[in-house]
Amino acid sequence: MAVHTKLSKANILKIIQNYKLGELINFQGIKEGIENTNYFLRTDDNKFIITIFEKRVDTSRIPFYIDIMLTSKSRGIKCPVPIKDINGEYLNIVKNKKMSVFKFLEGKSKKKWTKHDCYNVGKVLANFHVANKDNLSVIKNNFGLKYCENIFKKSQKNIYDIIPDSFSMIKKEINFIVSNWPSDLPEGVIHADLFPDNVFFQKGDISGFLDFYFSCIDFLSYDLAITINAWCFQNNKFNKVFFNSLIEGYQSIRKLVFKEKKYINILLRGAALRFFFTRIQDAINTKESKYLSKKDPIEYFNILNFHINKNSERFYFE
Repeated sequence: MAVHTKLSKANILKIIQNYKLGELINFQGIKEGIENTNYFLRTDDNKFIITIFEKRVDTSRIPFYIDIMLTSKSRGIKCPVPIKDINGEYLNIVKNKKMSVFKFLEGKSKKKWTKHDCYNVGKVLANFHVANKDNLSVIKNNFGLKYCENIFKKSQKNIYDIIPDSFSMIKKEINFIVSNWPSDLPEGVIHADLFPDNVFFQKGDISGFLDFYFSCIDFLSYDLAITINAWCFQNNKFNKVFFNSLIEGYQSIRKLVFKEKKYINILLRGAALRFFFTRIQDAINTKESKYLSKKDPIEYFNILNFHINKNSERFYFE
């Protein structure tokens, strides 16, 4: 979440009228995150979030994202629910960009978390995978290995400027991942962005999770790998206790098959590459401001190096 598109009070009042949200009390942009523009809105009726879909979101996929949220909510997953406007539409336009309004999700994300939190994150991820197992969409991952290869080709000089002497290592790693990537693991709808700032807690429990705008069809264990990288490293150190708790929580709902465990190191390395390149792209193309903060690609370079040095599933599942 971030503020790329600034809305005036007049813009907000028009949205309120179109969705019949009540009388305006206040509104403000939300700085956290980097992908879409989000505004918190309070009226005399309730609290809402206005989301404006920015350039990285493929707007043709938004109906898929909305369907995932509605399906997840109907099956007990706590997540934002989109609201229909007076014409029964989930999507509208503001400042030439597509937008939606969601009911406000109570709670807030944590800066520090425990092994108990990791257990619950693993559990909610598995519940999400199971809840959406009947989805028959064919929505490919736009941020897979081809994305990494393309960004590497376009950004070699920038990568060298950000992380000197990293070129040969990254090139070697891309070739290794492409050559060793699995082809027959269990697939389904994945969240693909279950970072700590996308999980809300209230009174010690998960009150919901959000930001489904990278969701697609891919390996379920790849989604697990993304989540492990996001939750099991603190201060550049891998926390095996957190890893074990997250895996335990996940497997309390959905058991991993043998091949998913076998390829866990490859999946973790691929997941680290994906977010390393996203952050490289943002470092090159995004200007930081009081409304927008960038994330450091070196963090994911270090995570990638950690998994390269392990190079075995035995470390994770010994």
